[in-house]
Amino acid sequence: MELKNRTILITGGTSGIGKELVALLAPINKKIIVVATNPVKLDEIKNNYKNVVTYQCSLAKKMEVEETIEAILEEHPDLSVVFNNAGIQKTPMFHEKEFSFDSIDTEVTVNLTAQIWISALTLGHFLNLEAPAAYINVTSGLGLYPKKNSAVYCATKAGLLNFTRSFRYQLESTPIRAYAAIMPLVDTPMTEGRGKGKITAKEAASQIIKGVEKDKDDIYVGKTKLMPMMSRISPTFMASIMKGV
Repeated sequence: MELKNRTILITGGTSGIGKELVALLAPINKKIIVVATNPVKLDEIKNNYKNVVTYQCSLAKKMEVEETIEAILEEHPDLSVVFNNAGIQKTPMFHEKEFSFDSIDTEVTVNLTAQIWISALTLGHFLNLEAPAAYINVTSGLGLYPKKNSAVYCATKAGLLNFTRSFRYQLESTPIRAYAAIMPLVDTPMTEGRGKGKITAKEAASQIIKGVEKDKDDIYVGKTKLMPMMSRISPTFMASIMKGV
């Protein structure tokens, strides 16, 4: 799957992995569409690239997502690639006083439901293109082996991975591909102050792009490349490692 001379949509494209995807893809593509919530950061990234257009949208709100995707498809009929990259992570455990019951719905919606909404809303358009198109859903090794905290985040990443694989089956008779990018711990604003041995967001973005270009269904990034082998050797050991990440 070639990621050149295309119109590409990236959610969460103003920071972290999404911002680096924009930096790598903007110079070699016709147009990059960035969807995010922060208007200041959206203006900044739009001003940095001549071929970047932006849309302010909260992925936690169904109506906003529907209206935004409708506008994008109307204004950019050559859209052929979607990076479902946006995500949030709440770290408190359920029994801790910092835990917020109200955060559950938001975290599930932003990390999982919105990705499914976007896939459903754009699929008809992609089918009408009758040409190669792609979804790249950014998930995590925590979707395979969860850690102790961030239980909702881990659940959403497992859900997104399995949605992507099932969706891929549904697309087998079409020219549309569905890729899962399985991330390690990446040095982004979301992981600031947590964990060791992080890879840079730029390296993560680069490996995602290379995986798509090599047509790998599941793109294991960084240390997650060891997960399939370690899972075969000792899934119990793998689970114990990830528990304390």
